[in-house]
Amino acid sequence: MTGRVLHAHLHLLDRQVVAADGRLLCKVDDLEIEPGEVPYVTAILSGPLALGPRVGGVAGRLMTGITRLFRPEEDPAPRRIPMNLVGEIGSAVTVGGDVPEAALERWVREHLIDPLPGSGGAGPGRRGPGPVRRPEVPARDRLSSLVGRRVVDRDGGPVGQVADVQLTQDGPLLGETAQALRLSGLVVVPRHTGQLFGYERGPGGSSPALVRVVIRRLHRGSRFVSWDQVGDPGDPIGLTVPRADLLPLAELLTRGDASASG
Repeated sequence: MTGRVLHAHLHLLDRQVVAADGRLLCKVDDLEIEPGEVPYVTAILSGPLALGPRVGGVAGRLMTGITRLFRPEEDPAPRRIPMNLVGEIGSAVTVGGDVPEAALERWVREHLIDPLPGSGGAGPGRRGPGPVRRPEVPARDRLSSLVGRRVVDRDGGPVGQVADVQLTQDGPLLGETAQALRLSGLVVVPRHTGQLFGYERGPGGSSPALVRVVIRRLHRGSRFVSWDQVGDPGDPIGLTVPRADLLPLAELLTRGDASASG
């Protein structure tokens, strides 16, 4: 049975994360991946330390720099929600279980609420053990590090750059029943083709016919690279096949990706 197929930018990144009881928790700012022969998603990353590197440039550096300035940890890291807590991925991402408290919420509780008389907190000088410190998630282990990377074919010829990453839910088990989202392919576009909106990925969707025609013409040079066609996942990403063997992006849904949903 084929697992559910998603695209990281189209179906996950920037979506709201909500608790099972309806509380708004955060947004999906990046995804942590377990590298290897079959890489897969292990956690949702959120907060400025996840979004800043993804945004890049001056704005991204300011975002991460200011956040680090106000974080007391020696090596602050993004908020991390393990994928085994994710129950549903739709218009929002629903998580259950014991969701880790966000750093800002913890700081407000410890420094502004707990010291107040009658708050029930530990109070000054009686604070409980601090949060467990964990190392920053390396750039190579973030899904966003793949986006924008150049792709060359078997002969070294340019194919384009990565615009999105396909994920298939048939990876290793996370917990007792849920399977991980495996990195199963790359959406590769020529430079200067503009933003991808999802209209260009096959015939599905409710976009106007004229919009689909314009978008597909704009992205007529775009290709889909299955993960088994990737030989070297470095920078640039090297393929094991010539460019002519790659699937045109407009045919993606008609070639077995019809399970993707937005």
